[in-house]
Amino acid sequence: MTTQSASITRFNRLTLMAGLAVAGLVAVIVTYQVMASIECRMTEIETACRALRSMTARGLAILTVLALCFWLRPSAYQSLRGTSQTHPGHGLWLILYGIGLALIFLPLPLFGAAEISQRFMPTLILMSLGGTLAALGALFWITPAGRWWQWLRSEGYFLPIAILGAFIVPDLADLMRPLWNVADLSSLTFFLVFLCLLALGLDVGVDPETYVIGYDDFFVQIASQCSGVEGIALITIFMGLYALLMKDDLHMSRFWLALYPLAVLCSWFFNILRIAILIVIGAEVSPEHALNGFHSYAGWLMFTALALGVIAVAHRWGWLHRTPRDRSTLPRLAEESLAALIVPFVVMMVSGVVASAFWPTPSEAYPFRAVAMLCALLYFRPALIRMLRHPEALSVLVGLAVGALWIVTAPVAVTPQDAPNAVWIALRLLGTIALVPIIEELFFRGYLQNRLMRGGLIWAVVALLLPSLLFGLLHERFVAGMLAGVVFGLLAMRKAGLTNAIAAHGAANALIAIYALIIADWALI
Repeated sequence: MTTQSASITRFNRLTLMAGLAVAGLVAVIVTYQVMASIECRMTEIETACRALRSMTARGLAILTVLALCFWLRPSAYQSLRGTSQTHPGHGLWLILYGIGLALIFLPLPLFGAAEISQRFMPTLILMSLGGTLAALGALFWITPAGRWWQWLRSEGYFLPIAILGAFIVPDLADLMRPLWNVADLSSLTFFLVFLCLLALGLDVGVDPETYVIGYDDFFVQIASQCSGVEGIALITIFMGLYALLMKDDLHMSRFWLALYPLAVLCSWFFNILRIAILIVIGAEVSPEHALNGFHSYAGWLMFTALALGVIAVAHRWGWLHRTPRDRSTLPRLAEESLAALIVPFVVMMVSGVVASAFWPTPSEAYPFRAVAMLCALLYFRPALIRMLRHPEALSVLVGLAVGALWIVTAPVAVTPQDAPNAVWIALRLLGTIALVPIIEELFFRGYLQNRLMRGGLIWAVVALLLPSLLFGLLHERFVAGMLAGVVFGLLAMRKAGLTNAIAAHGAANALIAIYALIIADWALI
């Protein structure tokens, strides 16, 4: 009871909303750039469509900038966190946030995946309105507008300037695209892509005058949109932000004259590899996935990861800093309980996005996803060992009951399925029985449910239902998934806590996986 009471009194709206924002952004990517890709050329307002699509990249950049600011300025984070605890916003703002999210996803069930491009005007209105309501609800649920204003004044308005810089990253990339027209740069990029493909032993066809390259039946024109300037723009924004935050400790000449050119060069070579991979995907896997999936949003994810890698190198490279870098005092992410609850779930969702971008049948990429999830859990092993305890036997029995109900209510498979190989089956079973239950329960029950537990019956109901609702959205059978989430949430409220939910989820998935293995119906899992 003491631990639970402490978690209630230390309820942190800021970190809860950050987790919801990350999950929401990933859900938007999966929904509108995987499940129902909007083709801007088929809409009546192409410019507005492209602006709407750019919001994914802008949102990703803003969340990354916020994380960097709070990481490098912990005092600002603690100040805002304290403000949200002493002066929280009204609960109605959270309801407004939920309404905004519902409006964002409403076009998919309303118009269908195939008709969204043809019905873009109402889709644009719904998504724009939903995004505005969700943003306002998120901000003012954390703390009222007046308190935001006081906090911004105390921090010197640095954060809104940083957010504005992140928001204009796609526009900065557009301004930098004329660099692609420099003949030496474009010709060298084209030539190096050709060498990459040639090194793979491919029969490459080229037209140097128009920068067309490819093999078999898949050819692309390497234009300014493929130049990779978004990577350079991201590196420039993130390194500029880091330099401002660390200005008293950095050797600026070394930072900009040594690290920045190396980072830009690395980004350029990374883009050459990206174009070569795009061509291989288009020829060997699927042209649609190469052009619509990988080219449109997976590139932003990869360039963001590259830019963060550069910042990590800068932060640990003592030569760039005036004061010696004591590695023993640097925070170790693997030890952070909060990160252990959130990061594995982000890895799981991002791996799903990458699988949809690279594989025509995303389920074929499950071995890659399983390895990514396993690595994430192993990395956070120190924090997880502290966090988890032995489950109650009741949780396993309840989980088996949930699994049995899932099986008996499952629709009958109507299409024959190809038999997967033994490696795929082994990794699928590992992911379904062990990895996914741990990761999903860490996030939905360990993070969301615990953060919403503020004491009192109303908040207990909200803490139980809201994560269960989001949990159901991850499953094709929404109602069944939501009800299973409610059961796991109730078990998490017992003495053994989160471990109960993991054990029940694992037992349910184990029963379903064994049944799917027996009848060879992999759609069940």
